[in-house]
Amino acid sequence: MSFSAEVKNELAHLPVPDRASARAEAAGLVRAAGSLKRTGGAAGAFVGVVVATGNPAVARYAKTLLAEGFGLDAAVSAYASGGRVSSKRYLLSVSGSETAMRFLAEIGVLGSEDGLSALIPRLLPALVQTKACRKAFLRGLFLGAGSVADPDRRYHFEMVVQNAAFAADVRRVMNAFTGIHAGVYERRDKVVVYLKSSEQIKDMMGILGADRHLLLYEQTRMIRELKGAANRISNCDNANVDRTLKATLAQRKAIARTQRQAGGIEALPPKLREAADLRLAHPEATLTELGAMFSPPVSKSAAAARFTRIARLANKKDR
Repeated sequence: MSFSAEVKNELAHLPVPDRASARAEAAGLVRAAGSLKRTGGAAGAFVGVVVATGNPAVARYAKTLLAEGFGLDAAVSAYASGGRVSSKRYLLSVSGSETAMRFLAEIGVLGSEDGLSALIPRLLPALVQTKACRKAFLRGLFLGAGSVADPDRRYHFEMVVQNAAFAADVRRVMNAFTGIHAGVYERRDKVVVYLKSSEQIKDMMGILGADRHLLLYEQTRMIRELKGAANRISNCDNANVDRTLKATLAQRKAIARTQRQAGGIEALPPKLREAADLRLAHPEATLTELGAMFSPPVSKSAAAARFTRIARLANKKDR
């Protein structure tokens, strides 16, 4: 089971909230995963609403939400998507009764225009007046059309909606919470509201109410970031070792050239002769370690300067 499905399972086992929050949650769920049934096509008479999901826990929760929150008895059916049992989908169907019509009007999906049912394209502000309602709305939307990537792989949270206008509404609801800065992009014929920041995704999971998986997410995120930091330190250490080896090799080559020249090392000034002798005696020592061996001790930069002078003198004599 994917990390996203596990988060939805946790949310699907939360109790049905109070009436106002249930209205907001149902609005998000139906907008995300619902479709209207009509006779004779899109312009026909309304005969019901269908909510589709691939998660059995979400299907059970949606049925409970509709029953306890709105007195609706949803019929549940299942079918194998694409002919594969492993890709089973669940449909919750509610007939077009007066109760269903009132429910859809209450959650801001259907309105009335000249006596005909008409889709409301935007989120009704009245549904998300309180913080609790905003949380519930986002929870319903996530259950219907949301996903969150396994933090061990990457950081990505998204909700897929039908149009740009509704995506803008969803983004405003998300960004109403401190520290959340959602983005929007188009993907084929859908619009995606998303988060990429690991910190913001963690906060969003808390907003949705997935407390158990929030802790798991944070633990996985910390382990991943510690591994990343360890790798960066290791890479930095390896790079430092490489630089030290290259510098040491260059110093020994300069000393070797000096040894072949007239007078050899003995012809060098005392401080440079000391540097050459120490390098030959301690070929693997770092500049800092060599600097501590000078009499008196010198800094890393001072030790480096002495080897630079040795190389310059060796090059000058070779000309």
